[in-house]
Parts: sequence; structure tokens; C-alpha cells
Amino acid sequence: ASPGEGARSSSSSSISSLVPAAFADTEEDASTSTPSTASTSAGVSQIFEKIAASEANAKNGYTATELANASLVNEVWTTVDENFLPARNANGFDRDAWAALKERSDASPPKTKGEAYDRIRTLLSALDDPYSRFVDPTDFAPLLKYDISGVGVNVAEDAEDPTKIRVLGLVLDSSAARAGIERGDEIVAVDGESVRGKSAFQAVSMIQASSSNDVKVVVKSNGGEDGQSGAFPEGEEREVTLRRASSATNPVTARMESGDVGYIRLKEFNALAEPKVAEAVNELRGKGATSFVLDLRDNPGGLVQAGVEIARLFLPPDVNVAYTEGRVVAGGVKGDTDVDATATAAARAKARAQARGGSGGTTKETRVGLFASVDGSAAKKGGVNATTNATTNAVTPETKLKSIPASTSPGSGGAAIVSEPLAVLVNGRSASASEILTGALKDNCRATVAGSRTYGKGLIQSVYELSDGSGLVLTVGKYVTPSLEDLDRVGIAPNFGMFPGFAKANETLSHCEVPTRR
Repeated sequence: ASPGEGARSSSSSSISSLVPAAFADTEEDASTSTPSTASTSAGVSQIFEKIAASEANAKNGYTATELANASLVNEVWTTVDENFLPARNANGFDRDAWAALKERSDASPPKTKGEAYDRIRTLLSALDDPYSRFVDPTDFAPLLKYDISGVGVNVAEDAEDPTKIRVLGLVLDSSAARAGIERGDEIVAVDGESVRGKSAFQAVSMIQASSSNDVKVVVKSNGGEDGQSGAFPEGEEREVTLRRASSATNPVTARMESGDVGYIRLKEFNALAEPKVAEAVNELRGKGATSFVLDLRDNPGGLVQAGVEIARLFLPPDVNVAYTEGRVVAGGVKGDTDVDATATAAARAKARAQARGGSGGTTKETRVGLFASVDGSAAKKGGVNATTNATTNAVTPETKLKSIPASTSPGSGGAAIVSEPLAVLVNGRSASASEILTGALKDNCRATVAGSRTYGKGLIQSVYELSDGSGLVLTVGKYVTPSLEDLDRVGIAPNFGMFPGFAKANETLSHCEVPTRR
């Protein structure tokens, strides 16, 4: 992942506790990913062969270097074991084989750092995932410099009170760290404006959108954590001035078209995307716009949370932006659903079988929790409770999809912030966050879509910093549209090849049915 597209977290801690909502989801340019060529079974076989070859020369005692190298390999193994979502692997993720790989690797620690890196790459090849990869320290170093807020603070909604914004982490020697802000502190206001009830991403956007590089932030002390006293008493509020080290560029251009149509072009999803789209809407309204065109063509994605926040501008509060599977942090606090995480996958497998002329009555592809299996063989692993469906020979897991609501205030009513007629333009290079936004607007009957089918990247990667300064990019989750359609490798089909005008678009929308909110 390149700077601006990802997030990082400590591999020794859970993603849910450390990765900030505004940073959590890596979005990669679809044109730069190189698919793995090894299948799961072939990758496992190759790994066994390589480890067996080194075992022949293994000694009874191990040096400190060998143990350090083994620890690094185990770091990666554990991170994968706890977080990986095998969303693109039809053969599943065999946890027994994965555990066996660890045992064999432990028996013969890598003798050099280079051998450790090679072993990690070989292990990852067994995942058969085109986006999961190892990044050496030299290439990973630029990622460490990326800071979406510009002041060195990572934030997320408080799990117990989502109307509050909490500090999850700090960049070392950053403006926020030097000001004495600590993990667990509450962000109260930015430049005199309260952030209460706003999302974490909106709070970060307020810092980036500040007219001055010196941003005034009100912080309420948490009084320390993990049994240690903080620098300030619990509950004490203070205003600090933070020097912003970097600023996001404005990704929005806007103009009037055809008299009363406001045209908005969004080039990327960064920290300024949502406030700049909202600003463009208001400016175009002032010029007489009574409808809008949102152009996402050639937009490869960026910060997923930006796409979620823009969707919230246009959607009524009583619908969902999307559903998630796996460890997806973007979207803030999510709602529980009654939808099995494998429901849409089973339906798609049946449809594919019927399209090939088969009965579609059985499928061997199943998922148990975050891991897939074949014929339910992994159903007993990891304490997952599962039952076998006699119709599909699939395992029905306890895990459910999570919902991202259009409103962050449960039970809120009212209309969308932007309620004028809307059309979205896309093409084959519209990917990731562009597709999540497009799917939210199309499925909820809020907009018609014109152009060509989108790229089809619905997977989410997180970036983990390892103990020696290297990094791991890992697929941890995926998105599903409000109609429970999996957009990954499928994309979103437009309503029209060319936009026919709002009269025809509105006629199409009149026949659209908003999906039931799960």
C-alpha cells in the first residue's frame, strides 16, 4: 500500500483496539496488485519442502539471532491466524495446515534475516490472496510517515458512547504527543466547534480543513490507562494548539451544467473528500442547482471512511450504507444483523452452478467464522459453533454481517442532508471506496448510475507494523452492498451506459425498491 491508502497497527495487539476508524482500511490502486500464483494446497506443499530442506541442517541449540528470526516469523503467523479473511480463496483456509506450518517452522528457525523474510513470503503465498504481502523495512518506512490528521493523533468513536471521540494512538514526536495528549483522552472540539455526535473521520476532517496550520483542539483527559496515572487529572479539559505537519489536497472540482445541474467531480477519497463535497453542494445550490451529478470515473478509492461519510450526506438516516464481514473498522460503531456472513456467498455459488448448467444444489465452499473450510471440516476449530445445511452441504456459521447505518444516531429520523435528484458516473477504473459509495446510493434508490461496470474490489486490507520495522499487508474484511450483493470481482452494473437525463432516471428510480434494513 502507498502512503495515503492505508493504516498501520501493532501486530501484537488486536486490530479492533488499536487501529483508528479513520485509518483502518487500506485501499489499493487496482492496477498495481500482483496476484499470487500459488493455490492453497500447492503453497502448503512448497512450504513443507522448503522447511524440510532447512531442517536437515538444523542444530539442537539455536542462537539468539535464530530465535529473533523465528519470533518475527511467528509474529506474521499469529497476525494472519487472528485476522485474515480468505475472501477470494475458493479452497478455503485450512487452519490445521496453517498450524502445522508453524510447528515445522519453529523446528528450524531461519538463520538470517533474509531467510526469515523469504520464509514469511512463502507462508503468505499459501494464502492465495492477491493483496496480502510482506513489506521489507526499506519499503515500509515511508508508510510510517503517513498521518491522516497531520497532527499525529489517531481517533475512533468511543465503543460505549459513540457520540464521543477517543484517542486510540499517537505518532511518536508528533505535535499531539508533544502537547501531552494521551491514549484514551477525549477530543471535545476543534477550532471552537464541538465534535460531539460527529464521526471520528469527521473530527479528523475538521483538523485537516482548518484554515490555519495551527489547530486549536480541546481535549478532556482520561486520567491515564492500564493502571497508570496520566499527566492530567481525569476529566480535566484543556485547549492545546497543534501544528499541522501535512495537509490533504482538495479532491473536488465543481461547476454548473445545463442550466440547473450541479456537476461534482471527486478524484480520490481523502480526509477532505466529505467536507469538500458538502461545500460544493452548497456552492452549487447558491448558483441555482436543483439536481446533482457525482462523477466517480477513474477514482480508484482511498479512505473507505470518506466514502461512508459522503454516502451519509445523500442517504436518509433509516437505511444502511453497507454491510461488512470480518475485521472492518471503517464505518465506526456498527449494528448487529441476523444475516449469516456466508449467506450471499452460498447464493452466488448456487447461481454460478446453475449458470453452468448444474443443479446448484450443493457447494463445497463454506466459511466458518473468519475462515473457510471444505465440507465443513474446519467447523470444530476455534470454538466455532456450526451446523450443516443438508441442501448445500455447507456450514452455517454463528458469525453475522455487521451493518454500517446511514445515521450515527440510533433512532434518528428526518431526510437526507442532500435530497435533490442525483446521478452517479462510473467506469471500470472506479474502485473500492467509489464502489461502496455507488452501491449505497444505487441500492437505496437514491441515485441512478451511468457509465460502465466498476472494477470490483470489495476487500479491505490492514497494514501491520512488525517488530523489526518491516510490515504486513493483510486482507481482513470485505464489504457487501445494502442489497447484500458482494461487489468483489463483480463490480456494480450501471443503470445506463450514458446518462439519459433526470426525467428518465427518475422514472427508473420510481420502480426501485429499497432493501429491507437488516
